[in-house]
Amino acid sequence: MVKSLIQVYRWSIRIATLLYCLYMIFFAEMYHFMALNVLLAYTPLEISFHLKKVQKRMFYLLGMFWLLFYPNAPYLFTDFFHLEQLTIYQGMNQIFGQALSDWVSFSLLTVGICVYGFLGMATVFTVLNESIQRNIFIKKWQEFIFILLINVLSSLAIFVGRFNRLHSVYVFTKPIQTVKIIFFDWSLNKMLFILLLTIVQIMFLAAIFGLKGLKLIED
Repeated sequence: MVKSLIQVYRWSIRIATLLYCLYMIFFAEMYHFMALNVLLAYTPLEISFHLKKVQKRMFYLLGMFWLLFYPNAPYLFTDFFHLEQLTIYQGMNQIFGQALSDWVSFSLLTVGICVYGFLGMATVFTVLNESIQRNIFIKKWQEFIFILLINVLSSLAIFVGRFNRLHSVYVFTKPIQTVKIIFFDWSLNKMLFILLLTIVQIMFLAAIFGLKGLKLIED
């Protein structure tokens, strides 16, 4: 019974993701890019669905792919700035507009960001719990280091994704250039941005951890 419910949940997410992406590609007026962003953010969630089934060597391989695509989930939250394209709100002294098409765009953008941002980020706990079950992490401090490291690397990836316009696929198409930009191009603003985004992500993860529905996501 439980396995059946899990399969229903997973296939519901898959179908919803497909429908969302198709709609954004063919019908969204200004947010076509959300189809790719949501698909990339969904990828770590799909990977997390298969972690329990594989042997240890394959677990490490899937873990590497999960780490590669995971930053796309928190990256989604930086897409909120695209709301400025809407005519709903034009300043402190003006009332909200009632253009239904803009409110539909607002809803589609917000749903895509929040749903897939939080679902993708929740996979941190899935990977962590599975690592504990496999005795990869045997001490509490290892768990804390894992979470901190994931958030720092994710913040780094968000920076290069937002400001250097790099995507996860560039690791395969332009590996040398990508590694150079990520790890060998530093500035004070980059370090401060990473610190800020790391704090934000830890706060998000703390909120996710407190959700009563977390057990369903982990399973």
